[in-house]
Amino acid sequence: MSAPAPIDETVMIAAIAQALRDHGQAPDLSDDCGFPTTPTALVTTDTLIEGVHFDCAWDSDEQVGAQAAVQNLSDLAASGAGAAWLVWSLCLPTQWRDLDRLRALTTGFARVASAFGASVLGGNLTRTPGPLVVSVTAGGALAGPRALRRDAARTGQTVFVSGRLGDAALGVLRPSAETRAARHAWRPHMAEAAALAQSSGAVACMDISDGLLLDATRLARASGVTLALESARVPVSALFAATLGADRRVALAGGEDYVLLFTADSPPPFEAWAIGRVVEPIAGAPVLLDDAPAPALGWDHFS
Repeated sequence: MSAPAPIDETVMIAAIAQALRDHGQAPDLSDDCGFPTTPTALVTTDTLIEGVHFDCAWDSDEQVGAQAAVQNLSDLAASGAGAAWLVWSLCLPTQWRDLDRLRALTTGFARVASAFGASVLGGNLTRTPGPLVVSVTAGGALAGPRALRRDAARTGQTVFVSGRLGDAALGVLRPSAETRAARHAWRPHMAEAAALAQSSGAVACMDISDGLLLDATRLARASGVTLALESARVPVSALFAATLGADRRVALAGGEDYVLLFTADSPPPFEAWAIGRVVEPIAGAPVLLDDAPAPALGWDHFS
């Protein structure tokens, strides 16, 4: 019996390419660079690190690949861009010699990219003695006449979120098969962002990736206003409510929700929840929660 063929870089790249093709992608990996075929107005980049952003003891490789695509497409959505292209860099631990795992990781990435019309142009593959690292860069064209920015909030506007908060953090706080599955139910809110970008009124927008209170503080400071939020109006899932009851603290500061936080003069043409209002700036209080100054609680890599 002949020995199995060694799993080298060429074999691994071929496995990645086939998994991409199996899920609607047609990458040309014959050159060092990819060739976008659509205009690019906005570019973002983000990185996932095992033990920081995901846990391989709970999260499948396909879920990790999907997460890498979602968080980058969510950044594009937050700035009012459509999904045009993605490139990724995989830093694989030395023990990662399993093509099935590599295919699963690629499947999750390609599935999300294809679902939102983004092309995977290529990437890079390298070995690391440390944990698995997935780094992604994404680009897209404007979905409307202008980009969405954090500095456009105006006094008198309503503060909205485009989805329910807390499930991602709940999956970390109370890990189980059920809560981890709910954690990975996220998606980039591309259609909602496009509707905001095409609206005629002033809209301030960002996605909630580090926690509502921290991200609301960033938006308020960028706009020079105060956001007065009401904790009881923050939407959570039935699973969150059944697990933690009326306690919203995890939903307020947990992060990785990947829903839009935005201000507008009137309700948008999609499902959204009004959670507060924009008021005149209050010194030392960019965010009020239930009429009291709120700390900027959330995820900070260096805090």
